[in-house]
Amino acid sequence: MMDRGKQIMVDFSWKNLADNLPWALPPDRTTIKVRNVKTLPDSWVPVLNKLKKSGFQLAVAWNRDDPACQPLFERADMICLNISGKSLPELSAICKDCADVDSAALAVRVDTQTTFDVCCQAGFSFFQGSFFKQPEDVSIKKVFPGTVSRFKLLEAIEQNDPDFTDLAALIQADVAISFRLLSYLNSASFGFRRKIESIKDAVTLLGWQNLKNWLRVILLSEVSECPHASELIFLSAQRGKFLEQVGKDHDFWGFEPDSLFLLGMFSLLDALLNQPMNQVVKYLPLADKLKGALCMESNNEYVPLLDLARWFEEARYAQIDDMISRLGLDRKKVNQAYGESIDWAGRLCELSS
Repeated sequence: MMDRGKQIMVDFSWKNLADNLPWALPPDRTTIKVRNVKTLPDSWVPVLNKLKKSGFQLAVAWNRDDPACQPLFERADMICLNISGKSLPELSAICKDCADVDSAALAVRVDTQTTFDVCCQAGFSFFQGSFFKQPEDVSIKKVFPGTVSRFKLLEAIEQNDPDFTDLAALIQADVAISFRLLSYLNSASFGFRRKIESIKDAVTLLGWQNLKNWLRVILLSEVSECPHASELIFLSAQRGKFLEQVGKDHDFWGFEPDSLFLLGMFSLLDALLNQPMNQVVKYLPLADKLKGALCMESNNEYVPLLDLARWFEEARYAQIDDMISRLGLDRKKVNQAYGESIDWAGRLCELSS
């Protein structure tokens, strides 16, 4: 994710801070979110002062009423508030308190259009929640023919034993995809000695698995009708890689890692296309079980994995721990898979942009 040049927020425990873990990240692009403010030891002051002096920003959870938290609150660059159950006057007063100490206000658990509108009205500057991964509430519309043709290309690349001559011809027939692929391969990122001029050469030089992953991301970006497409595409790629790696690390389930990749990759298509998922899945080259999981059908064995990915994104630690235990997963391997999936998706999206 660092390759994407975006500002990031990372949740740290006191042990993480004491072990100097934040220093593995670029200070000018990192906001440190301090967990469990009430349990901080007396030695927190010099540690956090040093981090802020070096360029890190500091985010803390709202707890203005506790006098012990006041010094930390006043040092914060950002105040994070779970807005659940709070009225507009309450939220407005909190935003004013944040402004008085020159801190930005971040609304947590923004899950609907209504709560988003209320938070905007109250004066929040930043927002976090599942609302941003949901489709807009719009009337049902038909999928454009260009979108359908790209789903057909997606179906072709997902075949177990594709005919690369036919596949090259399909890609070549899509002018936008062909242009992006050839521009990608002829960029300085690769440094090939000769110019790549045909899709068939591209398949040979890039390798099929690498090309397939790139095409998956590009096809999502080409069909998207969402203004927040770049972030949703990154998250889609990251989910896909995370679920794929979890499947590889726990093969006793019998789930195919490549199917898990597609499950994660397509899990935000409703938001990308601004259409209900039960309409979108009609066009996808997936087994019925996977389509059911995307529609979040009850008693579907794939749904818990989608929940696990979502809870990681929303930092819901209690639910993460419970799900890891329920599914019999190796906690260390799952955490490692999530971290590696973020790095992988960042690199892929950077090259695909």
